[in-house]
Amino acid sequence: MDDLAPDHVRAFIARTRVAEMKSRGWRVLGPGEEGSLLMEGPMLASRAAALDAPIGGLFDDLVARALERADARDRMDARRAA
Repeated sequence: MDDLAPDHVRAFIARTRVAEMKSRGWRVLGPGEEGSLLMEGPMLASRAAALDAPIGGLFDDLVARALERADARDRMDARRAA
């Protein structure tokens, strides 16, 4: 358990998901907390993409909506001023 692989991730995985994770190339390192095992597996290929677009692009949607609302307010203010 002392060997650290920088291209791997270590995590506590629920015992109910161990079989699924093993099928994805993960291995059991030892016991974890209650109801889980400490496992190590390959780094997700899309991890960089997930960090670039947090929460699946939700942030981009929120920014786009905020800009639309700001533009709508600006148009309303321009109409009132005219």
